Amino acid sequence: MSLYPPFYPPAYPMANPPPLVAERLLVNGVDLGSYTYMTTDVSSLLSVAARRGEDVVVAGRHGQIRRGGRCFDAGEIVLPMWVVGANPDGSIPSGGMEQGFFRRKDQLLQLFYADEVVLAFRRPDGLELSTRATVAEVMDFTRRHAEPLAAVSVALTLPDAFWTDTQDVSQSITGVTGTSAELTAFAGSTAPIADARITFHGPVSNPQLTIGDRWVRFNGLVAAGRQLVLECGHWRATSGAGPAWDPSEIQVYREPGPAWLEIPASYTPLTALFSHSGGGSATVEIAGNRKFLAA
Repeated sequence: MSLYPPFYPPAYPMANPPPLVAERLLVNGVDLGSYTYMTTDVSSLLSVAARRGEDVVVAGRHGQIRRGGRCFDAGEIVLPMWVVGANPDGSIPSGGMEQGFFRRKDQLLQLFYADEVVLAFRRPDGLELSTRATVAEVMDFTRRHAEPLAAVSVALTLPDAFWTDTQDVSQSITGVTGTSAELTAFAGSTAPIADARITFHGPVSNPQLTIGDRWVRFNGLVAAGRQLVLECGHWRATSGAGPAWDPSEIQVYREPGPAWLEIPASYTPLTALFSHSGGGSATVEIAGNRKFLAA
């Protein structure tokens, strides 16, 4: 007699998983994963910029005093790759591969030494990120005589510190003073969002938006039909759509600063509180792009 008879669990229908999206790395729109430019290691895309400054050392005291709220420095990445005198699909160009190599080498230099260099990375989950870049070191090529290919490592500085989701998102809160809502559109970001655009729709008096212990307020009246746009990344107040008017930046108050309002990184949705005076209902719109510490 068998002590362990065969056991057949019930079968349940299973949905097919969504298809994966192929990874793709581009510089100014040119693919760095083709037969022309073969990036051999993208590990540095996962590196995170360090924070600026240091903790405080006190004489006679163990350890250090931690300084909170330190900003992130510029990021650094290195992209080793092969430059091949072939077409992106692997075919041989007219004139041969040796001539093609020098054309591709010149194109690569033009791409990375352009006034504006933008890296774009598409992840397998479909998220598309971008960041600006600057060549940090001399690009030294390694090539043997008469070969139609060469190896080069491109060291880059990322001045923006973070990668930006290319999809612009927005979310509105409408209600009387004290109305709150979860910012689901910004959930999942791994870096703070310091360049959000906040639009107060009139009529509304002394509108304030609060996220955690951070808040921004306009001390004044936004008349009916008008808008007040606060560009947090540029400390700029503009009239937005509707009738033009001249809001003043000195009427904008915030805590803790220096950004007018910074949306902290959070895997789950953060809660935003909309308050204002004068009674009635009003609307505020928060717009921007999610930020990521690494690609």
